[in-house]
Amino acid sequence: MSRTVSARISKEMHDKLFDRCNRAGCTINDWLSACIDYFLTGSSDFDFGDYEEPDKIKEESKPEKVQDPHEGKIPKLHLHWENGKLVRDETTWEKRP
Repeated sequence: MSRTVSARISKEMHDKLFDRCNRAGCTINDWLSACIDYFLTGSSDFDFGDYEEPDKIKEESKPEKVQDPHEGKIPKLHLHWENGKLVRDETTWEKRP
């Protein structure tokens, strides 16, 4: 006897899942059942085709790390008095001593 399980996933994830199942020639239900079986038991008779494990995904497909231009620097605030109030002119960034 089988059971039904529902899950809410994003449209983007559903589109990727749909494409993957089309390439493998199976239904989404077959794919998810095999994935759950693999996760729970560590093995599956299902042919995942060109599936790549997450830790084996090519480096170039990973997003590039955006470097913070202020990394390793400390802010230096430039202030002055104007009409009885303290006003900030600008902020510059200096290397840590």
